[in-house]
Amino acid sequence: MNRILIIEDDQSIAELQRDYLEIDGMTVEIETNGQAGLNKALREQFDLILLDIMLPDLNGYEICKKIRESKE
Repeated sequence: MNRILIIEDDQSIAELQRDYLEIDGMTVEIETNGQAGLNKALREQFDLILLDIMLPDLNGYEICKKIRESKE
């Protein structure tokens, strides 16, 4: 696992997660908006997506469902 996308609306939580993952040599990108995170996840390849469930615009379940549908 090298490339990770964090979709989290709380910037401080996302940055803390990123810091710990980068210590272990991971490449991490952050999106603080659900729709922007979904768009990035659909356009680019990530090894792991850390997804907040309670996002203001699209909830995490909707994002997960759309990502899974796009991979079928």
